Amino acid sequence: MKGPALAALVALFVGIAGAPSAAAAPLAAGDTCAVDAATMIWGFKESFRSYISGTIANGEWTVADGATYATPDFSWSAGKGSYGQQSGLVAFDGSVEFTGHGGILDTTIAHPQLRFDGNKAMLLLDVTGTTQDGATVDSRDVEFVEIDLGGHTVYADGTITVTAAPTTLTAAGAAAFGTYPEGEAFDALSFTLPLDATCADAVAPVSSPWWIISSVVVVLLLAAAAVVLVVRRRRA
Repeated sequence: MKGPALAALVALFVGIAGAPSAAAAPLAAGDTCAVDAATMIWGFKESFRSYISGTIANGEWTVADGATYATPDFSWSAGKGSYGQQSGLVAFDGSVEFTGHGGILDTTIAHPQLRFDGNKAMLLLDVTGTTQDGATVDSRDVEFVEIDLGGHTVYADGTITVTAAPTTLTAAGAAAFGTYPEGEAFDALSFTLPLDATCADAVAPVSSPWWIISSVVVVLLLAAAAVVLVVRRRRA
């Protein structure tokens, strides 16, 4: 195979292999699609739950107003809002109250909101009560954790699904919660966003399934091998 042809084939292979799993479809800034019946699953932080339920804090957690708990995750449903490539906000009802140390610790997280900004996402929470140190907190719409959506997003049948996306505590979240420093890893978060059927395809990510990419790569490699074999035979 001659140099230019080989270079072109290599470039094509690299471009396909390195293509992101979800690329934004063309969409005007500000365009959004209605979201209804969204769900969110999040364990908050496993080590904190273990601390609360252990013999040191000797505490518990209580869910209310639509939030539920099934080991090891808290769940929220019936989320409503909007989603677009440039912006979006989906809000949920429901709260989780953590208590321990004989009532000294009594922190409630409530009204979670998923806020989208380009390719980034943030989980906002109302944080109220008293922290582990006994300090009073009453902070609303706190940018609590940043969500890493890269490689965790799938779009199919009008629904965006994010599975086990890593979350990281922000400076504002650390200040409100009072137990962990900024940058602390919290539990992975999953959610589904059912989009309005009239505009779903216009705003949702365009997925590139792994099997399609793999098939194209295999075909290219076979083609390259065939060309090399033909060239060698001609030279012989």
